[in-house]
Amino acid sequence: MVDFQNFIKFIKTQDYYKDQISYIQHIPRKEAEYGALEKPLRTRLQRWLDNKGIKLWKHQTESINLIRGDSNTIIATSTASGKSLCYNLSVLQKIFENPETTALYIFPTKALARDQYNNLLSLMSETNIKKTRLGIYDGDIEPNEKRLVLENANIIMTNPYGLHYYLPWFKRKWARVCKNLKYIILDEVHIYKGIFGSNFALLMRRLKRILKDFGVRPNWILSSATINNPKRFAEKLIGEDFHVIDHDNSPSGDKKIILWDLPYDDFSEKYRSAHQETKNLFITHLKKNIQTLTFTLSRKMAELQAIWTREMMPQIKNQIHSYRAGISKNKRREIENNFKTRKILGISSTNALELGIDIGSLDATISSGFPGTLSSFWQQIGRSGRGEELSISTLIPMENPLDLFYIHNPDVLFGPIQEDIPITLKNKYLLENHLCCASKEKPLQIDEYDNFGIEDKKKYLDYIENLINKDLLMKRGDKYYWKGNFYPNQKFGLNNLSDKTYKVILEGPIENQFLTSEDESFVFRDLHLGAVYLYEAETYVVQELDIEERIVYIRKENIDYYTQSLKTTEITVLDLIYEKKVGSNNNIEAFFGNVKVEHEYYSYKVIDSLTQNIRSRHPLEDIPIIEFESQAVWFYIPFEMQKELEMNGYDLGGTVHAIEHAMIAMAPALTQISRWDLGGVSIDFDPIKQEPVIHIYDAYLGGIGISEQLYFNLDKLFSLTYKLIKTCSCKTENGCPCCIMSARCGNQNEPLDKKGALFVLKKLIKE
Repeated sequence: MVDFQNFIKFIKTQDYYKDQISYIQHIPRKEAEYGALEKPLRTRLQRWLDNKGIKLWKHQTESINLIRGDSNTIIATSTASGKSLCYNLSVLQKIFENPETTALYIFPTKALARDQYNNLLSLMSETNIKKTRLGIYDGDIEPNEKRLVLENANIIMTNPYGLHYYLPWFKRKWARVCKNLKYIILDEVHIYKGIFGSNFALLMRRLKRILKDFGVRPNWILSSATINNPKRFAEKLIGEDFHVIDHDNSPSGDKKIILWDLPYDDFSEKYRSAHQETKNLFITHLKKNIQTLTFTLSRKMAELQAIWTREMMPQIKNQIHSYRAGISKNKRREIENNFKTRKILGISSTNALELGIDIGSLDATISSGFPGTLSSFWQQIGRSGRGEELSISTLIPMENPLDLFYIHNPDVLFGPIQEDIPITLKNKYLLENHLCCASKEKPLQIDEYDNFGIEDKKKYLDYIENLINKDLLMKRGDKYYWKGNFYPNQKFGLNNLSDKTYKVILEGPIENQFLTSEDESFVFRDLHLGAVYLYEAETYVVQELDIEERIVYIRKENIDYYTQSLKTTEITVLDLIYEKKVGSNNNIEAFFGNVKVEHEYYSYKVIDSLTQNIRSRHPLEDIPIIEFESQAVWFYIPFEMQKELEMNGYDLGGTVHAIEHAMIAMAPALTQISRWDLGGVSIDFDPIKQEPVIHIYDAYLGGIGISEQLYFNLDKLFSLTYKLIKTCSCKTENGCPCCIMSARCGNQNEPLDKKGALFVLKKLIKE
């Protein structure tokens, strides 16, 4: 058992310690609450539970009762709370009752599908259920094995990408599965956000459309990390009514969560390296024999932390490992099993160990960098303390605004989760992509617009007419058929927005290899000549960008830097959707609507991965000006406030510029995005309204619902932005990269006025 007070004393004796522990949150021990099933399970299943010494917790029995009562159910509870047991027991029970029953399990990744396959296979073996009743169906499975799965399996596991590709064959090849489909299980649904989540929501509607022809309406079982308003999210994702289980009755020991501030050097005007802080603390844990899992933000850093720690602790180097995508399945299993049995003392890992993989109980976690969302943060720290002993979790921030905001504002970090998960069913480009795919699966009918979540029949017909004009659809009678000369389910990927995609080709010593495809807007931003491209945790460098042929040529390289492109942006309002008054006195005019965005990329920076220092800058040539329609929220600073600002000696342009940057930096606290999913334009004098204006827009063609969520939460965003700037440790007038500077600012972060931004924001927030 960890002696926490002794451990803290030990940390404070280390040479590197400079009062970094800024806050400690205590989460008290929680006793288990058990529940009862309304109807007993089949004897074989109950005997398995008894033999394993498993007594179902209350949230598990409530979930199973709902599922067996044919209710669509989302289980949004913490890591290791037994969510998979809820749906596995329910599905196996139904198969015992009716051996023809089928269930479709959809996991966001192949790796997670295989991990869950092994867990379920073990349960089935121990309850004398034939192995052939379970099968995986994805691109890694041989054709003959796929045929046997479709012929015999009751439970089929796949992933969204496979399902998207296979749907046109469902009516012919999957008929047995579809006719008997009772359950669809979606695991880790908090992963489905942004473009991927919006595409997935439309994929689910296409699946339901096919199942209607079989007269089937399955029950949906969703599992998720703890998220904000799981009912609303599930219903938007699937388009069905849901019951929610979001209380966790599993036991846990006491937990101490340490917030580790980065020391700020007034002389260099920089924060100390988060990577070095992580290394030092990781070593300190291992010196005290505290079994520790360190989460990093990249594969390279996972490897480096393990290397550095081994070098400093050669006597136990065999007990220190890295864990990431790319290592073999056998090696992965070996590391997991040795960690469970404490043969391994320390692991540095990417978020590969964040999702549903069983690694048993351990003493401590270190999150080296805030993992992007509060859901992921709670997933990570939930990896320790799964038994009844005290556990420790530490958050070490990277040098960016959101990370340090949570360190400096623990009331927000440990308060209610405010993040919404952004998905949209209104993006016309996504809808047209899925209408193409749906027409390949089954001809479109004139009155089925509601099958795709489209509320307006006229819009549906406009989309179809546009696709006919593009020679992608043709009308026969009262139906619309696929006419294109390509396979739409392959061309329109789940990570893409439009048909303007580029092939990414990996150059090889003998022959080139197609790797993936990317949307045009992403290509010009992140796949220009010389750019570093990250794909499935591997790093590549762009060798050539062929705009005419829409091809990007890349080469795999082991590098210690990354790149960021710079651009100038103009924004034009096309039409207004909402308007309101916000601010402390309701004197701020705020708007939401459709906009036209124009990007001109002019250079890129090469940045050291470890130090975050800029190594060099390079011009970008022959990149065309990018124009696209999107959605934005914008608001004006009234004349009276502007006058007062200038009378106090603050720079008007620097003030609105600083507010724009800081609001974008804080947007992920309200919606599960990266700040690079947004763009902004601030103008100190709008020629129409003759007032300063700040625009924040979705950095995606057609918009994906982010700025709309921000519009409805502007007052919250003002308050969070004020707290960010107020609590940053920097003393400079133009701020720092951890508050109001932006790495991708097209104006080189000039001008910026930190005090002016605080002056205006204080007047905007509602205390």
